[in-house]
Amino acid sequence: ELNGQYSKSDGDYTSDQIFNDSVEDNWFSFGSCVGSVSSVRGAPCVDVPWLDPQFLAGEVSPEVREFLFGREKGNTEYTQWTTEAFVTGALFDLPAGPLSIAAGLFYQNDEIRDVPGEITLAGNGWGVSSAGITAGDDNTQAVFAEIEVPLVRGKPFMESLTLTASGRYTDVDSYGSGDTYKVGLNWAITDSWRIRASQGTSFRTPALFELYLADQTSFLAQRSIDPCINWGAALANNQISQRVADNCAADGVAADHNTSISATVITGGGLGVLEAETSTSRTVGIVWRPQFAELSVSVDYFDIEVRDEVDQLGARQVVSGCYNSLFFGTDPLCDLFERRQLDNGIDNVRDSFINIATQTSKGFDLSVLYRTGSPLGTLTFETQHTYQTEDERGLFADTIEDSNGLVGEPEWVGRFNTTLERGPWSFFWGMNFIGSTSNEKRFGGNTSTYRGEEVRVVLKTDTVVYHSLSAAREFEKGLTARFGVANAANQPPPRLTTLNLGEVETIGNSAFYSQYDWLGRRFFLNVTKTF
Repeated sequence: ELNGQYSKSDGDYTSDQIFNDSVEDNWFSFGSCVGSVSSVRGAPCVDVPWLDPQFLAGEVSPEVREFLFGREKGNTEYTQWTTEAFVTGALFDLPAGPLSIAAGLFYQNDEIRDVPGEITLAGNGWGVSSAGITAGDDNTQAVFAEIEVPLVRGKPFMESLTLTASGRYTDVDSYGSGDTYKVGLNWAITDSWRIRASQGTSFRTPALFELYLADQTSFLAQRSIDPCINWGAALANNQISQRVADNCAADGVAADHNTSISATVITGGGLGVLEAETSTSRTVGIVWRPQFAELSVSVDYFDIEVRDEVDQLGARQVVSGCYNSLFFGTDPLCDLFERRQLDNGIDNVRDSFINIATQTSKGFDLSVLYRTGSPLGTLTFETQHTYQTEDERGLFADTIEDSNGLVGEPEWVGRFNTTLERGPWSFFWGMNFIGSTSNEKRFGGNTSTYRGEEVRVVLKTDTVVYHSLSAAREFEKGLTARFGVANAANQPPPRLTTLNLGEVETIGNSAFYSQYDWLGRRFFLNVTKTF
């Protein structure tokens, strides 16, 4: 087979702006600016009545509005050419069956060009970031092959044994070359029992945007980025953790430190710096499908490691991660920003795309499917569970932490679904489980000091179960309606201590993590028609 594909997206985006030169040129002027022009646009200057109550209330004359405000349009184009050719089929027969192969070639060209509006390009937007033109292209070539080898068939305790192997060599102009592979073994011990195992790797080069993003600058208020602002009072009021306070002091920040000058944030692409993302995945499992029932049970062990994941942390996470780090002093996050000599404020936060050193996940997957008849109709029970034994992540090689079991990283998640099918009707009841979590061990207990007194803090969650119910009816072939309710018990997210202890994320007093339902009970009606 030979196939080719061409795609192109072309999108405009608009934004309203305040002209920076209209503000800054005359911010402290003592007389009229009429007769001069603005420093960037060259627009005839208009006196702005900054302190006029009507102006402050939003009544702006057309002349002043035209001088202060503008709208710009940017454009992003992305194009891609892809060509692939491959052959597949059986080469010859072995005693246990045919030996099959697939092999092919792949070529892809990607191109991006993002041109911001004129105001942004000139850096003339007041209170917003500036940006340049993001442009670049990349070519990817690859060759791949896969083979399936039946080794044994029809022997005692070896109903079948099949080996599969695949490999891929990829060369990317912007990065270089890399290879990936996967090897799998499928052993059917009997008709009911099967063992499977595999090991494979993956390879992803940085995307065009991650490589070629033109340098952008933006500004953040110190209070939104620096956890060391008034850290002495913040510690006394339990707004920061003792670890953050200790690290601020170790960095020479005064306990009453404060400044109003904003921090500059610099972002950009990582061409010539970013490495490709790679991963290694290992799995081994056992499957039981007995002859006496429509039942399938499988248990799989997984071990997945991702290296050099490409990410952009965010300026706030860079700074707060430094001062909340167990490795303060050597944590490379602390090298991504600096403090000004003038006022000791945060400045020049480098929030470009970086490679995260490593991320590892290990654990077990359990899956059970059972279908049976009953006087009411056909019943299907299906459940899946994941038990995680390790969840390590390190932004850098010497800052690896295991977050397994912490809030937001439960050791156990699962679901249990029941479906009853009776004629044109079907009824569904589902449960989603999020296991208990706790940050108490890492925090050092469940108490803290607040305004000189010891108080109890909640840093753990109990197991949460969400229920969903629905009923569906097929009115005619291809037309189905389903009505139901999600989160039927109106289960809220777990409640946690809202004090800033440097341990958990909250909105109000609720755990702010993606596993939990924030919408509450809700009803839905779906109608589906296929032709």
